[in-house]
Amino acid sequence: MVGRLEVDKSLLLILVLLVFLFVVMLVPGFSLMIGVLIPVPLTIVYVRFGRRAGLVLLALIFIVLLTLLGPKQAILFFTEYAVLAGVMAETIRFRFSFDKCILSGALISSVLSIAVLLFVFADREANLLQFFQKQIDGHFSQSIEALKAMDDKSEELKVLQDFAGKASGWLVQAYPSFIALGAFITALINYYVTRFLLRRIESHDIFHQARFSGWVVPDQVVWVLIGSSAALLLAQNALSFVAINLLLISLVAYFFQGLAIIVYFLESRKVPVFFWVLIFFVIILQPLLVGASVGLGVFDSWMDLRKVRVVENQSSE
Repeated sequence: MVGRLEVDKSLLLILVLLVFLFVVMLVPGFSLMIGVLIPVPLTIVYVRFGRRAGLVLLALIFIVLLTLLGPKQAILFFTEYAVLAGVMAETIRFRFSFDKCILSGALISSVLSIAVLLFVFADREANLLQFFQKQIDGHFSQSIEALKAMDDKSEELKVLQDFAGKASGWLVQAYPSFIALGAFITALINYYVTRFLLRRIESHDIFHQARFSGWVVPDQVVWVLIGSSAALLLAQNALSFVAINLLLISLVAYFFQGLAIIVYFLESRKVPVFFWVLIFFVIILQPLLVGASVGLGVFDSWMDLRKVRVVENQSSE
């Protein structure tokens, strides 16, 4: 049953969230590690105490940030965290499957973030690619400053600076897809942390029962992968800009489908959790294994290794 927030508990909760936000924004090292979890308490409040309490909490935090830190920080909070928390909370309340919860939050948050960057913070005299170049240079500068604040080694700083100089041109073309990927990773982490916490708070499970091991990419996405690859090789200018972003997004989708297949076989063989952690740790650290996961995901589009599509077709009949 949806509870009601008492006034004293509401004020205490808002105070805790504001302190958390200030620490995240003012301490660079801390923000890199835990800032991604800002939507978690917002989503939990929204889900547990209802839409009205959730929207009031988001609005109050936005107003306080607008008053104390100015419009830029308040707008960034709204597009990156408040929208994500609100959309994810609503989809959880309606018992959507995990992929719809994550993708809905990531899609709306990334679209709003790109729109805000272009129409609010963009330099009117710069074109689109110049604006993205400025944003990428700013991100690299923030990362370098954060490493300096953490007393990192000068060799690692030099490596990052060299990488920034060499990769910035390519990253400019793919900047929108990186925003979308960042929103997706944020939504993914927040969904599973929120689910973990709420399942220990609530007396009943409010989440959809769909499992990641049974998740599949829609079959039509393979044509996006093929078409964007061909366009990237043959086209130039605007079309290549669109192609590289579609290609990266489709590759990420098939990477996660490859991980879903690995999870399926780990679950079916009842492999201990320790080996799960070890396997995924090695995959993330090895670019060849990342590529193999992408290939496994694409291969499954034709072979249906888990026979998921067969089950879906039989159930639809």
